[in-house]
Formats: sequence, structure tokens, C-alpha cells
Amino acid sequence: MTGDADHPTGLLTEAEAEQLADAEQSLADDPELRAQIRTRLRATLQDCSVLYPTLPEEDIAAVFDAGESEDDGSIRANTQYALGLLMIGMLIGDDMIETRLQDAIRSAGISYGEEIDVRVELRRGSLPSVEEFVARLREDGIDMHAFDLLEYFLRQPDSDATVLHDAAEELGLELTPEEEERLAEGMNGYERSPQVAVTDLSVVTDDEYSEQ
Repeated sequence: MTGDADHPTGLLTEAEAEQLADAEQSLADDPELRAQIRTRLRATLQDCSVLYPTLPEEDIAAVFDAGESEDDGSIRANTQYALGLLMIGMLIGDDMIETRLQDAIRSAGISYGEEIDVRVELRRGSLPSVEEFVARLREDGIDMHAFDLLEYFLRQPDSDATVLHDAAEELGLELTPEEEERLAEGMNGYERSPQVAVTDLSVVTDDEYSEQ
């Protein structure tokens, strides 16, 4: 196993990470690797049940609080990916998502020395068709999910190219057919679209806001 800086060994080796990211290789052709990843992922989740109550806070800070280093944005983006993967798992497992998130946030807050009031409410529904998506853009304007939905539809082989152009224009984008084709080809190797993670924002407390 490797400890290369580009992909330090964790759940995956560098070679395995490259294989997963290679659009020309299908994970379906390697059932042994899939079984190994499932085993490691399950074991990692179990490790978290040990690490959460036992790992000293300074060790957690050394991982998640990189300060001004270049790793700070990477850690935040990777944290969002981890949360997204856990969310996919809870959706598939039909878990009590609101309760799970609320309890985890409150408990972690208390452990951190804060009382956090959190209420999570999910409104779940089917994705719109690409035509419905464009109509919604025209009627309601751009919302926080618009670019994610456009990226999703660009990956769908049955999406109408003309409608996709309309959607891109509503979002202020100019995509040529060649750009759409390249984007679709680049996404074909993935099971789902990569997440867009905002990493350059800081949380300001009420006291800090008052001082400003």
C-alpha cells in the first residue's frame, strides 16, 4: 500500500483511487476490489464509533483545523464528500435521517462545549424532468440547486440538447455542443456527480459579529 501525497493510503490505495476515477475502467469488472472496499468502509464506520469518544481534541484539530495551510480547503471539501457518502447510505438504508443528524449535531456540540439548537426538516421528492427544470428556472430564477441539476442532466444520455442549451442560458452559461459532450464524457466514469464544496467561508459567532 502506498502513502503518496496525491492520495495518501486510507480506505483506498493510490492505484485503487486512480482505477475508480478512470472513466475507461468499470468497477463492475473487479468484484474482488468492490468486496474489499465494502469491507473496509464498514470497518471504518465501526472505527468512528471508537474514535469519536476516545480521540483527543487536539488530534481532531490537527486533522480538521489546518489554519492558513493549503490543506484547509481540501479537508473541508473532503468532509463534505464524507457527509454526502453517509447521506447516500442513510437514504438507501431508509434511516431516520432527521433524527440521526439532529442527535449527532447536538451531541457533538455538547462534547465541544456548546449547546446547539438544531432542527432538520427534509422535503423529499422526485427530480424534475429537464423540461420542468427549465420552466422552473424561468419562473422562479436560479436557486442553490440549479447548477447541480444542470450537471445531472448533462450526464443523462436522453436529455434533449436544445433544452440543455436553454437551461444553460437561463443560468448565464454558454455551452457549445462540444463542451456538453466533453462534460458528459468526463462524468461517465462516475456513479454520481462530484459535489461542489464551498471552502473559503468562515463562521462568525454572535459576539464576533457584534464587535464588527
